[in-house]
Amino acid sequence: MPNTEKHPKSSPIGYEIKDGVALISIDNPPINAISAAVREGLLSSLDKAKNDNVSAVLLYCKGKTFIAGADITEFGKPQTSPTLPEVIAAIEEFAVPVMALLHGNALGGGLEIAMAAHYRCATATTKLGLPEVTLGLVPGSGGTQRLPRLVGAEKALAMISSGKPISATEALEHGLIDQIIESPSIDSALLHLREQIKNGAEIRRTGELLIPQTPDGFFAKKRLSIKPSGVLATSYILDLIELATKTNIDEGQQIERERFLECRSSAGSAALRHIFFAERSSAKLTGTAQSAIARPVEQVAIIGAGTMGGGIAMCFANADLPVTLVETAEANLSRGIAQIKMNYSQSMKRGLLSQEQVNDAIACIKPSLDYQDIANADLVIEATFENMEVKKEVFAKLVTVCKTDCILATNTSYLDIDTIAATTDRPQDVVGAHFFSPANIMKLLEVVRAEKTAPDVLKTIMEIGKRIGKVPVAVGVCHGFVGNRMLKGYARQAQLLLLEGCTPSQIDTAIQSWGMAMGPLAVGDLAGIDISYRSRRDQGIPSGSMAEFALPDALVESGRLGQKSGSGYYTYDQETRERSDDDSVITLASSIAQQWKIDRREIQDTEIIDRLTLALVNEGIRILDEGVAARPSDIDVVYVNGYGFPRWRGGPMYHAEKVGLKHILQKLRTLHKQTDDAFWEPAQLLIRLVEANRELSELNT
Repeated sequence: MPNTEKHPKSSPIGYEIKDGVALISIDNPPINAISAAVREGLLSSLDKAKNDNVSAVLLYCKGKTFIAGADITEFGKPQTSPTLPEVIAAIEEFAVPVMALLHGNALGGGLEIAMAAHYRCATATTKLGLPEVTLGLVPGSGGTQRLPRLVGAEKALAMISSGKPISATEALEHGLIDQIIESPSIDSALLHLREQIKNGAEIRRTGELLIPQTPDGFFAKKRLSIKPSGVLATSYILDLIELATKTNIDEGQQIERERFLECRSSAGSAALRHIFFAERSSAKLTGTAQSAIARPVEQVAIIGAGTMGGGIAMCFANADLPVTLVETAEANLSRGIAQIKMNYSQSMKRGLLSQEQVNDAIACIKPSLDYQDIANADLVIEATFENMEVKKEVFAKLVTVCKTDCILATNTSYLDIDTIAATTDRPQDVVGAHFFSPANIMKLLEVVRAEKTAPDVLKTIMEIGKRIGKVPVAVGVCHGFVGNRMLKGYARQAQLLLLEGCTPSQIDTAIQSWGMAMGPLAVGDLAGIDISYRSRRDQGIPSGSMAEFALPDALVESGRLGQKSGSGYYTYDQETRERSDDDSVITLASSIAQQWKIDRREIQDTEIIDRLTLALVNEGIRILDEGVAARPSDIDVVYVNGYGFPRWRGGPMYHAEKVGLKHILQKLRTLHKQTDDAFWEPAQLLIRLVEANRELSELNT
């Protein structure tokens, strides 16, 4: 009979002795997070094993995964004793062999615990990584010091600086684990452990290993490639790995811990943690939809095989969902399928997908010219040209073909979904599913709740969004929804700045230096200036009738459509695609400014940044006040995932709160007074919050 001792029922730690080996288990679902109770239980179990005079220790986790990270409920709080470094030290210094049995995910502190063990085995599907940098942190419990000792400095830097996990096969190849086992069974791990002991293998303490020599100049070269940002961890990771090559584990861990605590208290990490929680909150619906039961979705159809339709089809195919891709003309369908295959080919060349994965994905996509082929679809997404009449025509066909419980979604970027729904006899089944281009890459999915959208329809699209790897955010109906409505004011300020004296490169460089992925004018050229040009014509706005659109209207009408035509706000080199300011554009802006009696002047970068960011903030707060967005944090998720807003600034609403709502209000009032532009009139919600001395974050639910 095995000698068994159980911890109290409330403890997430199990302990028993089997044939002289202490089996220590962690059972803290869903991810076996390293909570205070787990740390305390592990240390207590190691003390028991020491007193029981066992021959070895096997550390493993119950459930679907090994330790997949920290307990997020403890984020931002002082860590209670015992700390994780104390637990890790106890494992590494243990007098008899300790083996970690890994399965599922071994991430963050979980991998740090595993690296402290003397041996590691893992199932073939295990993922191993240190993702702390995604929260603006460095590993804080020896990760930067032990990983280089196991895999070398170069591989350790690649893993820690990207935060991306590696497979068990790659981990075995680089020495992070000792063996791949077929299943996460205790017997398999014990067999491997006993083989190690029988063969007389010495206890291998990771902290005592020597790091293979790195190439001369390796760290100096890597340091030059680091881009400035508000995330301290980026440069600290490199420094700490270099430190590991020069010092002992104790000194390295001490400095690592200091850097970890410094990062944890930094503004950049706080913003990244905000987005981490915001993305989880955005997936939670409010109101009646919260408790609705999602409809099953096993068959999907996409109407339109253009850039968006093809990209959306790839999203579902990548998730192993059968997709019927419908077009009205053979040439359009062939072109769309060819583009899909080219996209997959490029992914394969970059090592993102294997040939087998590509073959499986393409096999999921069925091209069709017949609407009858989608009669059994559970979800149809219309992704045709952004024109109301075209979309009404498509939906008129769908209601005659699709089964009664099929969800009818539109990928419109701006159009009124209530109007589209009203053309059908089943408005409860109509919903917006606004993907972002390129749809197969961009993470954001705006799920647009129309007036009569049924709660279970909304719930279904939110869940399907997660299933295909998107970050779904539920929003309401208005022109442009959340993202594009805010973008309109942001882009308008860029246009006015051009007329008032800025060059395109000055505007784009200023806001990119602030942290945006691209400037508004470079984005316009990339997307095509003609898209917004056609949108204005569809809205009945005559060309050249508004100062803020007079320049792009004139550019389009002169054939400057953006990158695709070789020129737009910039001129592009035909071979390198490198952009440069064009004197003719600056001259044209000056001429239009004169026509509209706009005085040109020298403008500082600080004004550019203020006007662009305040445009986002003020409109975002208006959107919140109208109920188009449920939470301030939802707006942050939209802008970080869909519009290149820097994660380390936390999103426009988070940024506004950190700047100070009172300060934001003062700046808006100053701009309103200076310009007499109604756009700068402060949002009423902002005024109410300042008067009540409240914060935007208080509105998060």
